[in-house]
Amino acid sequence: MHAAPGVHEYAVALARAALPTGGRVLEVGAGCGALALRLGDAGFDVVPTDLFPPHEWIHRLDLDHPEWTEQTRGPFDLVVSVETLEHVENPRQVLRSIRALLRPGDTLVVSTPNVTHPHSLLKTVLRGAPVFFGPKHYYEPGHITMLPDWMLTEHVRQAGFDRIEVRRAGSMEYSGLRRRVHRVELAVLRALGLRQRADDGEGVCTFVTAVAA
Repeated sequence: MHAAPGVHEYAVALARAALPTGGRVLEVGAGCGALALRLGDAGFDVVPTDLFPPHEWIHRLDLDHPEWTEQTRGPFDLVVSVETLEHVENPRQVLRSIRALLRPGDTLVVSTPNVTHPHSLLKTVLRGAPVFFGPKHYYEPGHITMLPDWMLTEHVRQAGFDRIEVRRAGSMEYSGLRRRVHRVELAVLRALGLRQRADDGEGVCTFVTAVAA
């Protein structure tokens, strides 16, 4: 999994806020394990999982058809799923499965591309798809499910969570001329009053934190 700049750092900050003294964390959709290593360095006991784990220390887990093992069954103090739900066919089922691993009062941190970000909305007008989505992204890296803020929030609520909070973090990974053009675009959007408030970076990813009811 390759996340936008600042996304993993913000996920760790949210985990620390939820569990200031540490705890047992399940990462759903660990990819190469970069976030799991960050969480481990932050003092958490991390169980990383992925559909195609590239390392032996990452456990295999199919989010669309989860089969829990002794290591992944829980309970956990926190479940983190960063930039993963857009890859699955049934995010509602995934969230329900995650809820089953948590005790009342335990925490969920989940994120997905922010398709309502002004940069994404401009891309939708110009090419018919928001940032991180479209025919190319459908197959690689497999972004098949768009989740605007309101939909992700309702999915989380219906899965059995409350005390839901929405935040935005992460920045586009542009460089050179493309980066300079992007900065001009953001300045124009800000001048037009279309710049969306971000909690960290440009806010190109939506984070939802919630507590198991």
